[in-house]
Amino acid sequence: MLKNSAYIMILATVALLSLGLVMLASVSAFAPANQGDATFFIMRQAIWLVLGVFVCVVASQIDYHFWLKYAWIAVLGAAFLMLLCFVPGIGLKINGAHRWLDLGPMRLQPIEPFKITVVMLLAFWLGNHQKKIGSWKEGFVYPMVAVGALLFLCILQRDLGSTALIFTITLMLMFVAGTKLRYLAPLPIAGFFGLLTLALCMPQRRDRILAFLNPEEHSTGAGWQLMNALVAFGSGGVSGRGLGNSIQKMSWLPESHTDFIFPIIGEELGLICTLAVVFCFLLLCLSAGMISCHAPEPSGVFLGLGVTALIVLQSMMNIAVVTGLMPTKGIGLPFISYGGSNLLMCLFAVGLLLNIHRQAIYSSTNRRGYLPPVMSERL
Repeated sequence: MLKNSAYIMILATVALLSLGLVMLASVSAFAPANQGDATFFIMRQAIWLVLGVFVCVVASQIDYHFWLKYAWIAVLGAAFLMLLCFVPGIGLKINGAHRWLDLGPMRLQPIEPFKITVVMLLAFWLGNHQKKIGSWKEGFVYPMVAVGALLFLCILQRDLGSTALIFTITLMLMFVAGTKLRYLAPLPIAGFFGLLTLALCMPQRRDRILAFLNPEEHSTGAGWQLMNALVAFGSGGVSGRGLGNSIQKMSWLPESHTDFIFPIIGEELGLICTLAVVFCFLLLCLSAGMISCHAPEPSGVFLGLGVTALIVLQSMMNIAVVTGLMPTKGIGLPFISYGGSNLLMCLFAVGLLLNIHRQAIYSSTNRRGYLPPVMSERL
């Protein structure tokens, strides 16, 4: 299973990437932001894909300990890019949020490298403090204070979706690392009410929550995307209208190339294809989890689990949003939605997992992999 897990992960990733390119080719001509070019999004996504594959191959060849060793430098660099989003002339403000850097021919979302560098920093800390992981300071206070300070940047950017994502992954990694449950137990409740309070203080986020609770009453406002996404799923049925025959992509779903591309898949290719997408993410999750749990030492386990959760939780959040199970967030569907920054970081994460797999296979000291003692008990 360990030897085959890398092939399964690669197969699932290639399937998702292929579908993403096909669907972007289908919706690109109708997206309002295509600047009059029917191939605008598909061509740019293809360029990012080539760059992402190169990054994936490089990451698979470099020892993952290198990235962990310099994780704190990477986090500071990503945080600096996050702050640049607020600098006039460099940062872009779209829909009231400062999340983009204008680099001339392309735009960069610093939150994407920020997410993965936070995971690397956590993996490095938790892996190198296993003997003291049950203590109050090393196992709880220090990592939570560090992550809390970094999450403040996400809140400044009004990106509550990424804040919730990073916070969830932090709790998960601390749990499997061995942090005492009495320290962690109050945090999910505190985090939920904290994010809810912040959302209610932001008019646009408050409208999204109200639209989530009663989308019919907000069908012409904050609930517009959700209502049309549900229409797309319903009109697609089991087998779909046929590739390229979507009606909702014709200005009914303005974000059909990014956050709301999954309903277009449902409309054009039907329930069968949407379930196949979910199945591919499930395969990716299981195979990447198998690789992570066979890493040769603790930091590799935490890094693998962290980047796996980063991909899988984003996919779960996106699917939950477009099916009305969560309020609308600015999180795309990994490997499928248009977005070069996210695609690049997801492929970098796959490269890290491939490197962990290589070391797990060829480790002469621990052929069966390593699981921290507390993690073994909890799993």
